[in-house]
Amino acid sequence: MNTETVAAAGRVSELHKSAFWIYGVTALVMRVPFESVIRHASLAGTGDWQVRLEMLRVVVVLVLLARMFLAAGRHFDLVYIRADAAVQYPRRNYPMDFLMCLVELLIVVALSTTVTLHVRGIAGISLFSGIAGLSLLYENGWLAASRAMGLTAVRNIAAFAAANDVAFAGLALGFGASRLAGADAVFAEQTGLCLVLAISLRELPRLVREEEF
Repeated sequence: MNTETVAAAGRVSELHKSAFWIYGVTALVMRVPFESVIRHASLAGTGDWQVRLEMLRVVVVLVLLARMFLAAGRHFDLVYIRADAAVQYPRRNYPMDFLMCLVELLIVVALSTTVTLHVRGIAGISLFSGIAGLSLLYENGWLAASRAMGLTAVRNIAAFAAANDVAFAGLALGFGASRLAGADAVFAEQTGLCLVLAISLRELPRLVREEEF
């Protein structure tokens, strides 16, 4: 095994280095949702349908945050931080990538504020499901902008966008199929969110493996 191979094997990714910072951001984002759901559960009990739905929503937000941080960390490490990044990705745009990731984070932060809201709009779709769908489709906007600018990191963004599109399809199909079958809006939302969780949790190990450079 040559020196370069040994160095690569022992390399600690930037995402691992910043793990505790990520923990801090997650704790700040989730503090209010946790507080609200725990208070509601203590008053109404876990048998209350609103409490159960809120608990499911909290888990969804946590998983979406984890996927977003892992994907963003991998992207910036590959495209900007690695020693050969400039060679592998000669056409890149740091300000655009930074702003795109920032907006994506803000969408998930907005999602976390709707965990305890139960008002529903058209077809019984909740604000939480609407913003969750937006967060899953958002990557396509980043992908389209990168393609328009001819950036060489398009393939990385496309892989994560495709995974998010599958999760969005699960959300939409789970909700739509349940409603067509006669289920109420709450059950339909739970079905869609459970599919998002299943798809996202299946994606997490792949992102973690790719971070083990």
